[in-house]
Amino acid sequence: MRSTTLPNGITVLTESMSAHRSASIGIWLGLGSRHDPEGKAGLAHLYEHMVFKGTRTRSAPRISRELEEVGGHLNAFTSREQTCFYAKILDRDIDRAMDLLTDLVTGARLSGSDLRKERQVVLEEIRSCDDDPEERVGDLFAEALWAKQPLGAPIAGTVESVSALTVGDLRGHQERSLSGEVPLVVTAAGAVDHDRIVEAASRRLESRKAGPRGRAPRSPGRRQESRLVIEKDVSQVSLILSRRSLSASHPLRHALGLVNLVLGGGMASRLNQEIREKRGMAYSVYSFADHLQGAGAFGIGLGTEPGQAGKAVDLVARELRRLRQKGLSRRDLRFAKDYAAGSAVLALESSSARMQNLGKCQLLYGRPLGIREIIDTIERVTPEDIQEAIDLEIPELESGNGWTLAAVVPEGFKEPLLP
Repeated sequence: MRSTTLPNGITVLTESMSAHRSASIGIWLGLGSRHDPEGKAGLAHLYEHMVFKGTRTRSAPRISRELEEVGGHLNAFTSREQTCFYAKILDRDIDRAMDLLTDLVTGARLSGSDLRKERQVVLEEIRSCDDDPEERVGDLFAEALWAKQPLGAPIAGTVESVSALTVGDLRGHQERSLSGEVPLVVTAAGAVDHDRIVEAASRRLESRKAGPRGRAPRSPGRRQESRLVIEKDVSQVSLILSRRSLSASHPLRHALGLVNLVLGGGMASRLNQEIREKRGMAYSVYSFADHLQGAGAFGIGLGTEPGQAGKAVDLVARELRRLRQKGLSRRDLRFAKDYAAGSAVLALESSSARMQNLGKCQLLYGRPLGIREIIDTIERVTPEDIQEAIDLEIPELESGNGWTLAAVVPEGFKEPLLP
């Protein structure tokens, strides 16, 4: 793993994988949905779409064809904290991929005619998510937990916010992304040569300005408990119970992650065994721990028949109570550590995964984390860390303990879902 910082502030990270013939390359912008200006939810996501409509030197059909004609792959994604444009190609086509990716990031055309067409694509995406109960409850969860703050808005925005975005908004976002205010990271993994990637990034991204970094996103303030329940023409109840939790820099985040694995992280988890396997009450039941800059979330999600919803929530409450009273046994902790370490190794077997790990860690922690460091960090978690994480972050499922409810329910459903 090698790292170079260019004079204009761009960080270049590479990880060579000697057995590979392929390479994965990503260009990361430290701009995601939580950075969208007030009233402009969905701007980062719409910009990601618009980049593929053409640049000053490439048409949309040429962009689509350029890597596919050599067997490669081109794509992008927007998250709450970052946007990534990435490619996977054979090692012989690295220069071709770097030329295309840097052109997308620096030279997007952003015309009014393209906006009119692509806006409709994004609006259809939003409407499709609204029609999917699991997607809809995911957006409701963020709104319930973060309220009117940027973290509470859907990544894709709303029909109203996206309909109001202009070419000027997109060009302002582009200018911001190329300013020194926003971190820009180039990552590559697989059959890559670090010096070759550095040279290409230095030459092709020279228009990116150097300058002081913008302020980190403000940490969300305290939030009152909330309940967001939407009735739709559906046959099941889909819900998420959540509360604000640890940020990416908190020393107990690894302990909470291990607790999460035992509680609801997989097929062998307590929630899955008690609610799905033993009683058949839910098709889907899980827990999660998300860690962001200055913020975090812990939650439990499930999908079940309306007649079973209340009983399923009662079982969730019972498992949380058991967790607080008895914690994790040494056997549970060993299971969670082995699960976490094994999953981390398996998740980083491909060049694409290594490339994404480099970018996400650099933007979230300020440096890349290798697999050895990840495993060592997991192993250092103590039983005392586990109990402290449980005591601080997983209270009983009762009113007054900071839990929020987001649910999509059948029309006419009135049963309370949060004690």
